[in-house]
Formats: sequence, C-alpha cells, structure tokens
Amino acid sequence: MKERTLHTILDGFQKMELQDLGSILGNELSPRLRKSQLVDQLHTYLRGEPRRWMSHLMERDVRLLRELVHAGPEKVQYQDFADYPSLLEATGLVEYDDSDEHYHKVWISREMYEIVAPEVDKVLRLGEKSGQYEVERVGLGYLNLYGIIPTEQFVDLIMSWYEQAYGADFRLLTRLLHQSPLVKMYRYTDNFGDYVCSPCVDNVEEIFELRKQLKQKKFKTFDFQDAFDAGAGAPYFTVWLKSPDGMRLEQMYRRLGYEGFDLVKAEHDTWLEAQYTEQQNDALFSPLMDSPLCRELDEASWLECCRIVRAYADSVPKWILCGRNAADTGLCRADWEAWKSVPEQEAHVSDEYPHWSMPEPTVTDGYASDVDAAGYLPIGFAIPHVAPDDPCPCGCGLSYRRCHGKYLS
Repeated sequence: MKERTLHTILDGFQKMELQDLGSILGNELSPRLRKSQLVDQLHTYLRGEPRRWMSHLMERDVRLLRELVHAGPEKVQYQDFADYPSLLEATGLVEYDDSDEHYHKVWISREMYEIVAPEVDKVLRLGEKSGQYEVERVGLGYLNLYGIIPTEQFVDLIMSWYEQAYGADFRLLTRLLHQSPLVKMYRYTDNFGDYVCSPCVDNVEEIFELRKQLKQKKFKTFDFQDAFDAGAGAPYFTVWLKSPDGMRLEQMYRRLGYEGFDLVKAEHDTWLEAQYTEQQNDALFSPLMDSPLCRELDEASWLECCRIVRAYADSVPKWILCGRNAADTGLCRADWEAWKSVPEQEAHVSDEYPHWSMPEPTVTDGYASDVDAAGYLPIGFAIPHVAPDDPCPCGCGLSYRRCHGKYLS
C-alpha cells in the first residue's frame, strides 16, 4: 500500500482548511502566515503534541484510532458504511480505500501509528475520567432529539445538565466544550441565526422548510437521561430505545434473528428512517424485511411486526416537529398501508442478484501471513455497483437507493 506522508496530506489542504483543522485540534493558526508556514506549523504540532490534539477529537475518533493502533500499522480494518464520516477519515489522518466501490477499508499509516500509539490509550482514559465524553454524549443526544437547534439554546441545555450533574463549575464546562469539536464541526449559520445540528442530518434547509409549513417553533423539553441515551453509541445512534415502543422494537428484532452489531444497525436504521415523512417510506421497513427469520413469519406475525415498527416510528422525537412525535401531534405518521400483507415476492431472494460477503483479509491488506489474517473478524457488508433505481443486490426487493445504496451517499 502506497502511503502518503503527514506533510503531504496537510499540503493538500487549502489555507482556510488548515486554519479550520488547526482550530478543531487545539492549535490556532495565524491567518497572516503563508500556506507553507501553516503546513509546517501544523505538521510540527501533530508530530510533537499527540496527546494534546487527540484530546480535542470526539470520542468516536479516539476509539477508531485505538482500534487501528491495536490492529497494527498498515493493517486493514473493514468498517461499515456509517451515516457520516469520522474526522480522521475526512481529513486523511487515517487512510481509507474505496477504490473498488465494494468495500470500505481503513488503516493507519506507519508514520501516524508511531505518533499516536504511545498516547491513544491515555487520551481515551482521560476523556472518560474528565467528563469530556459525557458532555459530548449529552450534546449529541440533544442534537439527535431535535435535529437542529439554535446554538444559544443548545449551550443552555448543556449548562443546565452540567449544573445538576456536577455543580456550578462552569469554567470546567467551558473548557470541555472548547476542547470538544462538537459545536465547531456541526454548526450551521444562515441569515436567521446560528445553529447546531445532529451529524445524522443531511438536509438542514428541508427541516427548516417543513417546520415552517407545519408551524413548529417551540422545542419539546426532555429529561437529561433522554439526552444521554440518545447520544450514546456514535455513529450508530438509536433514539427512544428505552421507551416501551423502543423495547418492543428491540425484542422483535432479537426474535427475528438480529444480534450484536447487526441488531445495533437495524435499530439505528429504523430510527433514522422514522425521521422522514415521504409517503410509503420503504426503507423504514427494510430492517424488518432483511431480518434473518422474516421469511418464516405467517401473515398474523408479519402484521404484528409491522405494527411494532410503525408504533416506534410514530413515538420517536422527530426533527421537523422540534422533538415532538407523530403519535401526539397527529403529524407525519408512518404510512404502512403497503406493508399490511406478507411481501412474498419482495422477500424472495432473486437469483439474478447474488448475495455478497466481505472478503477474507490478505497480505495486500497489511497481514504478513495467513495466520495473521485468520484471527481477524471483519464486520460490514459489500455490494456490487448498480444504478440507484435498480433492485438492491441484497435481494430484498427494494430499490438500491432506498436500501444499501443510501449508506454510500
């Protein structure tokens, strides 16, 4: 594998991008410097102070770094297609390869490994001990509950939670918020104000427009525990899972054969699709159709499973309703008319589109021998290249854009 040097990676950024990256990682760079000076200064900082800049990463990025470090330099890890990229991948500080369009491979270069390996475990422990990651989870939780919220109101929510949990040491909270890239990375500003949005939101303008149409302005109040639960598990959040409808959803998916990461992904996808209001949202029922035991259901059991999915979708806080749900407001209820009978044809696996599986790791993935590769258990899925409106290759019967294709945007 051909590796880029850290200096080469930084040199590929524009001047403003270097300043933004430096700000996120705790190294404010003067705009008066030439680009070459900015590159040299940031390069020196990243090489010389890894503990400091890693402490400015979000928890997800630090855990990814630790995973890659523990695997070893240049050892490929297969990652699932999350709804939003990690900062490390977006900036190129860790390497990834999507060239064959089938697999998402991630690994750490030997240069970066040597920089972060001695410090990454210490940084992770410090983030947990200091409360930094707890602040981050609560913040992400509020963003997942509301979708997008004015920055001032968001900070007030964090301060109210922090005062109840830790007392009035707002100097420490200010430091923790300044150190976390949460507000810096997910900020949205327009002519009407300054906002922070969930990393899972992909169309801020659409949310604003639908709120305007539905006359939604006032945000619902949530318990602090609701926010904490909604912000855990990045990047695979599942909101309202501890509610009665959420617990019934999880129990149903377990009965249908989901477990481990596949269960987490099915729950996450159901929550995210529940945010969309388009008619006959096929993707909302996609995890149900894809479940290992779906084809063994009789008509009555299938109907009950559909009711559970619909009830959960109508109970979750919706972004366009400022955190209220469809059941209470009567707005944006899940359309399930097309799913009231067992989808025999849709559930049938077409012979034309084969199932795909993740390849075994090879020496080209950074493994020195078959013995190394044998101990590696990749997670994720792989798909062939198809047009957006073609049937999805997984065989579920949905279009590619509404099934596995949505993870590749």
